[in-house]
This record gives sequence, structure tokens and C-alpha cells, in this order.
Amino acid sequence: MPLYSSDGIDWHAEADVLVLGGGAAGLFAVIEASEMGASTILLESELAIGGSSRLSGGYVVLCETELEPGNRRELLEDLDDAHHHDSHFELSRVYVDSAADTYLRLKELGVEFVGSMQFAHMNRPWAHEPGGIGGGAEIVACLERAALRREVEIVLTTRAVSLLQDGTGRVIGVAADGPAGRLNYRARKAVVLASGGFTRNPELIRQYGRPGADKFVPLTGKGSLGDGLKMGLGVAAATSYLEIGVAPTVPVDPEMGGATLVNYKGAILVNKEGRRFCRESDVYLELSWAGVHQTQELMIQVYDSAIRKDYLDWHLSSLLGLCPELSAPTLEALGTLLGERCGVDGRALVATVNAYNQYAMSGKDPDHGRTHLVGTAGDLRKIDNAPFFAVVLKPGTTHFNGGLRVNRNMQVLDVAGDAIPGLYAAGEVTGGFHGSGYMSGSFLGSALIFGRIAGKNAADERRAWSEDEKGAIETPAV
Repeated sequence: MPLYSSDGIDWHAEADVLVLGGGAAGLFAVIEASEMGASTILLESELAIGGSSRLSGGYVVLCETELEPGNRRELLEDLDDAHHHDSHFELSRVYVDSAADTYLRLKELGVEFVGSMQFAHMNRPWAHEPGGIGGGAEIVACLERAALRREVEIVLTTRAVSLLQDGTGRVIGVAADGPAGRLNYRARKAVVLASGGFTRNPELIRQYGRPGADKFVPLTGKGSLGDGLKMGLGVAAATSYLEIGVAPTVPVDPEMGGATLVNYKGAILVNKEGRRFCRESDVYLELSWAGVHQTQELMIQVYDSAIRKDYLDWHLSSLLGLCPELSAPTLEALGTLLGERCGVDGRALVATVNAYNQYAMSGKDPDHGRTHLVGTAGDLRKIDNAPFFAVVLKPGTTHFNGGLRVNRNMQVLDVAGDAIPGLYAAGEVTGGFHGSGYMSGSFLGSALIFGRIAGKNAADERRAWSEDEKGAIETPAV
């Protein structure tokens, strides 16, 4: 529970800005707060910086860059479509207005983007791909180095447990558990919650998710326990899209925990009955939701050697890799293996692949309307080059969409809709930007863009309170 008086609190350390969580949102927040002249402390619950951001594919949705010159209005319309026209739209406006400048800022901090990718719900290749070691690990590494150059104090294995308030309700610090026990950290200006989501907290998943949501296989940082959400609720913060945000996002190997997306190079997805059940070019969130409704939640990728080679040549495969595969010289033999492994109807599988190959030749898929490999890019491919492969997957998650309600300045709002003084948030702990949908690459993008805004405003709240609330772009017609 929060404390409502600063009198008598034994402060272990203090800074102008406290940032809770060392993923992309927290690192960018602490960098920008430091750049504004604020002294900063970052508390991270785990042994190393990075959280779920380090594990991500690293794609960042951006516009008006040299790699993708498409403009803000175009990206805004695509985001609104990806969010199913159901989100806090002002956050999308902030996102697109900040995207180009954030791209330049990331380059200043050492992040080099080497290309862009077009996924589902994109009319242009908005998803920017980092170079270097690749993926979210590259972005985290660059941000961590930038934070250390600014002499940010990073405290590891220290888990924040409650926000501290003064008698007016202003957040003035945090109580945290670390190797030396419980200690209090003071924030002279503000606290930024960037502690991630609750994909690894079964209790919160059962509380806010639909029945069966606790079966999702998490591909997230070990610190994704919902600490920020619980701390926010402890000071009467409002939430946004919390229940609807508890959803699977990506097909996952339930035994090894890895993810693979060979479907974006031509694989099909079949269920235990050996039949396709979705349009494989759709965003992986929608594919995984379709998988939830299949027998035993099985969603099996089936492909051939040519598709496999193209996938392994794709940069994304170096980040996701291939999950343990079953392989066979013929489709019939592959169907037999899948039948032995998990009860798949092998005859139906063969019939499904043969029918799909006819669709690929004609370019028309009467079953599910697939016309491309991913989104609106790539032509359909036959699955007919032996040997043949399959990966047995189930719905997993890389993040949840819902969380604490924030305004365009990343101030956390209370249940009455007013900003809680001294409290900001960014990243997976927040909700509203994605609403009921998701665009690939926009989750890491929102962590970076909104983390940057939160850090700046936490260092100088006058920026937040005087910010123009109108936004620069009107809502597109639906």
C-alpha cells in the first residue's frame, strides 16, 4: 500500500527521476530524462537489462525515414486498421507525429536500421529492421550503452513493490526489495513505470483473461509479473483495454518455448484434423487467436524444403530460428509422423496440401482468401519440394495489449480521468494504444516512442502540462 506522508521515510537513495524497468521503454526514458539534465536511477528486477525487448524480433514501425518515406497520415490509417478502429486514437497520433524524430534519435544513439518489412495491415513496409547483432537485443544494447555514457545509475535485482505518495497524493518514490531487503527510493520529480506486462503471472491472467488464457506459452522476460500494474492500481490508477488485451500473439513450441513464422515464407497452418483454419498471411496475433479455437490448440506449420531454405535466408529466422521439426520424404510419411506425434489426421493433411497447391497455382484461395505470403507481399507458393517439414505449435504470447491508462503525455490517469501527479508510464504496463488489435513492430515502437516521451516529461513536468492536446492529424474516416 502507498504511504501518504513523506515524513519519517528513510530514503536509501534519491534522484530527480526514478525509472522502474530496464526494457526499451525504461532505457529510453532514463536516457531522455538524463539528457534533460535530471539525475536518474533505473531499478531492474532481474539480473540483466533488457526484459522482453531483448527477446523481441526488433522490428520498429516508423515513417518518414530514408528507408520508408511513407508519411504520417498513411501510417496512421494503417495503425487504425490494425487496431480494428478501436483504440485510444490520440496515442496513435502521438506515435506517428514522433516516429521520424525517434528514428533519428535512435540513430544518434547507435542503432542502425538496415531495411524495412511489410507485414499484415501495412500498405507500406513500415517495420524497420535493426542491424548489428539484430533484433531487440541490438536496440537494447545500444540504449544500455547510451545510458551508461550518461552515468545513469542502474540498480539490478531490485524489484519495486509499491509507490510512495505525499499527503497531496503526489508520487514521490517507491519501495523496492533487493539484496539488502526493502529500501525506499525517492523521486524528486517523478516516477516512470516501465516494468512490462504480466504474461508470467498466472493469477493476474486468470483475473483479467478469458477462460484458458493461462495456457498461452509466454515468450517474455522473466520479470513480466505485473508489478507496475499492481503498483498503479494501488494508487487508484485507471486501466485501458485490460481484459481484451490478454491475448495470444504468436505461435509457440509448447515444449521448447521458441517461435517460428515459416508461414510468412509460404507454409500453411493446419489443425489436428489436418485442415487449414486461417489465412496464413494475417498478423500472427490473429493466427494465434484462431489457434486457440482448434482441438488441443494445435496449429501446425507445414512446408517443404524450398520454403524452408528461403525462411533460413530471411534475417528474421536468425532471431526466431526454427523450432524442432518433423521431416519426411513424402507428404504421406509426414502425415504418419504427425499422427504418431499428436494424433493428426494424416490423410486429411495430404488432401489439404494438394488442394492448397492448386490454389497457389491459380493465385486464388477459396477456403480462406489467402493471396499473399505476408500481408500484401509475396505470391503464393506450392508445397511440393521434398523433403517435407512440420512444426507443432500452440498459441503463445510475446506481450499483452492492455494496462494502465495514460494520456498523450504518458501521465498515468486515475479513475476520474485526472493525471496522477508525479507518475508516468510507458511500454507494456500501459494500455490503449493497440486497443483490440496489433501491428507487427508497433509494440517495440510504442515502447521506444512513448518511453522517450515519458522520460522527457518526467524530467520537466511543465512540458506535459502545457502540451497541445489537439494533435496534428485528424482521425481518418472509417
